[in-house]
Amino acid sequence: MARGRATDTTALVAAAGEAFRRKGYRNATIDDIAEAAGISRPTVYKYTRSKQHLLDLMVEEVTSDLRRRLAEVLDSGEPPETRLRGMISGHIEAASANRTFYAIVFSEEVELSEQGRASFRAWAHDRTRDFRLLLDECVPEGSRIDTTIAANLVLSMLSTLYRWYDPAGPVTPEQLSQQIEELLGALFRH
Repeated sequence: MARGRATDTTALVAAAGEAFRRKGYRNATIDDIAEAAGISRPTVYKYTRSKQHLLDLMVEEVTSDLRRRLAEVLDSGEPPETRLRGMISGHIEAASANRTFYAIVFSEEVELSEQGRASFRAWAHDRTRDFRLLLDECVPEGSRIDTTIAANLVLSMLSTLYRWYDPAGPVTPEQLSQQIEELLGALFRH
């Protein structure tokens, strides 16, 4: 059961996240979502068109949050290495803050609506491009690092933190950022 009764779409999306995490997207029913939200089945439809719409809204939450965080970093005017550190930290913070939604969004991408899937893929493509362009600024001249490959590898790693990283565990987000920076040492000109 949810902590409180859902009184808006945001609260319903959070309750759906609980139901999807507990039962899986395909197995969770509107009744499960209603129960998690502390509302009736008819009230669920006051806030959403369908279960798939709730999944699309989770994608919107994940993408808009990360888009905002990364825009602040990219627009900061800081040196490239500082912005790269900020992008890594931004990904870790977003994945930690939206851990349940990340798990659902990345594991249930095939269940998105056609429009939701297209939007998600376009968003991911844009974030990869942004990251690659930043890596282009960070890679030392004459390096053999392919920034397209590097961007895809690093972003794949960051987008799957929900699978193993627990921000309440023994490794702080700052320590995780430092470990990733050490791993990517060639990209930083200390």
